Amino acid sequence: MDPFTFGMVFTGVTGGSLLAIALLDKGGVKINEDLLVIVLEIAKYGSILYLLKKLSMLFL
Repeated sequence: MDPFTFGMVFTGVTGGSLLAIALLDKGGVKINEDLLVIVLEIAKYGSILYLLKKLSMLFL
């Protein structure tokens, strides 16, 4: 998957997940916000590492 497509897919999946979590929270389901922040940060750093790996292939 090229970096541009990866960015679009990652943004869409993250937005959809946050929308689903917001609807669950509004519906009365208790959401652990600390765990949510940790998962989103790990996903962000993972995607940055993936993009850096793809970019390094351009220069090597």
